[in-house]
Amino acid sequence: MRKIVLTGATLALIGGSAYADALTDQIIADLGAQGYERIEIRKGLSQTKVEAIRGTEKLEQVYDRSTGALLKQEMERVEAGDDTAPGLSVRERNRNFVEARNGRDDDDDDDHGRGRDDDDDDNDDRDDDKSGRGGHDDHDDDHDDHDDDHDDDHDDDDGDHDDDDDSDDDGDDD
Repeated sequence: MRKIVLTGATLALIGGSAYADALTDQIIADLGAQGYERIEIRKGLSQTKVEAIRGTEKLEQVYDRSTGALLKQEMERVEAGDDTAPGLSVRERNRNFVEARNGRDDDDDDDHGRGRDDDDDDNDDRDDDKSGRGGHDDHDDDHDDHDDDHDDDHDDDDGDHDDDDDSDDDGDDD
C-alpha cells in the first residue's frame, strides 16, 4: 500500500509541474522518477537550488540556470527537524546559493540556521606538518626519521650533516 501512495505522490509532482522554466521541469521529472517524495526548489538570480528527500536521504543540488550545469551536489541523512512530508515547493529568491571562486564553492546556504556548515575550507594548507593557515610546507612530514627537505646534504637540517637531531654528535639528543 505504501508503494502505491508514494508512486501517486511522485506522479502528482511530475504531472503538476509547469513552472515556465525547462530546467525546473526537468529537475522535477528526474527526481520524481528516482523516487524522491519531497522536492523543494528555489530559483535564484542565476542559479536553481534543489533539496529533495527520498526515505532517509536528502539530496541538495545547485544548478546554473542558463547552462543547466550542476555546480554543487551533496547527499546527507535526513535530520529530525527536516520536513519529510511528500510535496513540491517552488519559490523565487533574489540571490544565488553558491559563489564560484576559482572552481570552489562558497556554500552560503546549506546550514539552514542549525549551526552546522560542512565546508571548513579556512585551514586547509594541505601540507603534512599541519602548520596552520597558509603555512610553509617544509616537506618533512614530522612523523619519520627520513630527510624530506629535498636538499643535497640529506640531513635533518640541524647543521651537522647526519640523520639525527643531535647537533653536537655526543649520542644524546640534548
